[in-house]
Amino acid sequence: MNAIPRSTKILYAAAAIVFLGAAYYYLVFNSDTGAAVQSNSIAASNAEGVFISLVGQIDPIAFNVAVLSDPRFTQLQDIRIAVIPEASGRKDPFAPYAGAPVAK
Repeated sequence: MNAIPRSTKILYAAAAIVFLGAAYYYLVFNSDTGAAVQSNSIAASNAEGVFISLVGQIDPIAFNVAVLSDPRFTQLQDIRIAVIPEASGRKDPFAPYAGAPVAK
C-alpha cells in the first residue's frame, strides 16, 4: 500500500530539483565572496584596541644559525631503529582461549 499520493511525490521531486538548481547556481555563479578581513583604523571595542596595539609590538622571530655549525650539533647521531612488523593477533581478542573453561 502506498501511503504518499503520487501528486505529493511529484511536488517533492519538483521542490528538490528547484532547491538543487538554486544551490548549484549560488555555488557556481556567485563568485563574489567579499573581503574576508576588513581593515579599519578605529577599533570596535577597547579589547580590540588593546589587541591591535599588542600585535604591533611583536618583533619578528629570529634564529641564530650558528647553532647548526656547533660541534655538539654536528656530532649528533641518528639513533632511529627499524620497526619489525609483527603478525596480527587473534581475530576476536575477547573470545576465550581454546581449551579454557568458560565462566557461567
